[in-house]
Amino acid sequence: MIIGPAHLDRFAVKAGTGLVLALTLATGNAAAASASPATPARSAAATAPAEPKVHYTNSTLVKRNCEVFFNHPAKHRADAGWPAGPSTASKKVGVRYTAAGYAMVRDPQRQKAGQAPWWGWINTKCLVDPVARKFPRVLRPRDLTSRPDPEGYAPALPDRHATRGNNTITIVDITPAAKPLHGHVKVTSPGTLRNGAKKYAIGAVNTGWTFRITRKHCRRQDGRPYGRKQWVYGYSPNAGRYGWVQAYHMSACTG
Repeated sequence: MIIGPAHLDRFAVKAGTGLVLALTLATGNAAAASASPATPARSAAATAPAEPKVHYTNSTLVKRNCEVFFNHPAKHRADAGWPAGPSTASKKVGVRYTAAGYAMVRDPQRQKAGQAPWWGWINTKCLVDPVARKFPRVLRPRDLTSRPDPEGYAPALPDRHATRGNNTITIVDITPAAKPLHGHVKVTSPGTLRNGAKKYAIGAVNTGWTFRITRKHCRRQDGRPYGRKQWVYGYSPNAGRYGWVQAYHMSACTG
């Protein structure tokens, strides 16, 4: 067949169309091939195991019967407490941090029973492992309870030092700043005293104690009652400290 000018133009168009189609298919296949390995990578990332949780307290046995005080012991303080030790229900505790011969501990037995407060101060001489420690973020080995943890695995922390949520170390302020006080309320259930809303336990308040507040009435800045889980700043004369207490421990703040 002889291809004339008209036939040549149509041939060129068909040939060009075929070339474009071939290039498109080739490019598409290459893109699909390059995209397919990324899919398993995303799946692997999505199914990667979560990093183990931060180990906040150093679990230890209470080696002899001792009192766990609501607040750091001091002279002329009307305080409360509970017994801990081998012959009590509170046989082990978790050390959060230490200060001047005492440890701020979490009592897991009281916490499990819903018996507030479960944070309190105990003499470090009563504990098998009387220090706070920084544990690595691993599943095993876990912290020992019946004997001290090796320093090379979980180094001891100095007084008023504790782990944060990202497993770094911070200094715990156990003496929040004073502010002017204008009113007071009665504590209607035992609760934790903290150095900030949702922050570190520094002591506790007990039923019947007075809690002095910065306003005449225990109300939020907008004049409305506090939510049960909101925190109220004030001063506890029994504890001898300023701090924050959750509103539901003082019915006048929520009603």
